[in-house]
Amino acid sequence: MESKFPENFYSNLIAIAKIIFSRTYIELKKSPGLLLLSLIISSALWIFVTDTENPQITDTFPVSIVVQPVNVGSELAVANTIDKINIRVSAPQNKWENLQSNNFYAFVDLNGLGARQQNVAVRIDVNGIRGVKIIEVIPSKVNINLENLVEKQVSIDFRAIGSPPLGYKLGKITPKSNITDISGPESLIQLVKSVIADINVTGLTVSLEQSYNLTPRGTGGGEIQGVTVNPESVFFDIEVNQTNYTKTIPVEISLTGEPKYGYKISGIEVSPAFVKLNGSINELQNVNSILLKPININSQAISFSDKIDLPISPYYSIINDNYVKVTLTIVPIFGSVRTTVIPEFINKKNRKVKFNDDFDFISLNLRGALDDINNLKFNEIKIPIDISEFELGKHTVRPNIKLPETFSLISSIPMEFDINIYE
Repeated sequence: MESKFPENFYSNLIAIAKIIFSRTYIELKKSPGLLLLSLIISSALWIFVTDTENPQITDTFPVSIVVQPVNVGSELAVANTIDKINIRVSAPQNKWENLQSNNFYAFVDLNGLGARQQNVAVRIDVNGIRGVKIIEVIPSKVNINLENLVEKQVSIDFRAIGSPPLGYKLGKITPKSNITDISGPESLIQLVKSVIADINVTGLTVSLEQSYNLTPRGTGGGEIQGVTVNPESVFFDIEVNQTNYTKTIPVEISLTGEPKYGYKISGIEVSPAFVKLNGSINELQNVNSILLKPININSQAISFSDKIDLPISPYYSIINDNYVKVTLTIVPIFGSVRTTVIPEFINKKNRKVKFNDDFDFISLNLRGALDDINNLKFNEIKIPIDISEFELGKHTVRPNIKLPETFSLISSIPMEFDINIYE
């Protein structure tokens, strides 16, 4: 357990030691016999102070250490994965703070050992730092399975990972060599069915030749560790071809001129509204729509449909029909107009008629197309009132207003009025 000292303890202790040493040295010059004793006392004091400031720490190193096999017989190979070990280390505090796993080299010496399973003592070398002692190795021995070293030739295969971008496709992938040598423990070599290169073709747009590492793999595709591949890598020819690309884009139309006065376009229909193009990705990536030739609607007052050819391009072809049907719906613009009309009385008996004091005419508010309003003749509006069969006296009349067919009545003021019939 680390000791706790008051603040400035070490600095004060060193200062006191220096004063004592200085004064003692002056006195000892007068007595040479005491010089040796003084040196011994000073050394002891220095050791005490140093050990107090930088105490020795013994603890387990926090990182497990990999164990390497050395001196393996030329006809043998290690068939198992060697377990990592932990170590207890003793070192001054300032050394502990700088310790790293690469300061320790753990190994098992397999010199003279035969092909069998056995426990072998682990040895540790400390590299790159002094004053560090190995107190304990945990565990002190590890299991080593030595087998006969076997060599074998296996076929080279590959796995394509990913895919080229849109508009490109992967062609042939051919290794420069079809077989390679593998070596290792007999039991592991029997598991290897092929060596495989993982070839990432994601985003690839050009053919190329490139080297890839080879990995020994078993029947299920799992990696077999502990097997050496010679050579470790091989060149592959990778073929990437540009393909035609199909793209669906909208059809756009443009109009020139304006409809006839009093008319407007209420709808535009394009059938089909989308067409499919076929071409290279480079040519089609910037094509976002097809624009038809302009349609002239100048002074047009009626709806119409027409087949319009799609523009031809040398860079792509159109998969569907080379034309579209365009339908434009043109409708009148409606407005309103106000006018006044005096009713026309039909009086076959020639009797006298007297109106209300405030009645002069009927004010009409009509709705119709602007073109019809512009050409309206007000004598076409009739308000006939037949009083021939009315009895003498006072009557309330609701007139029947007759309008041209293209107009409708919004309001009439007054809607009814009184008349007085007398001889």
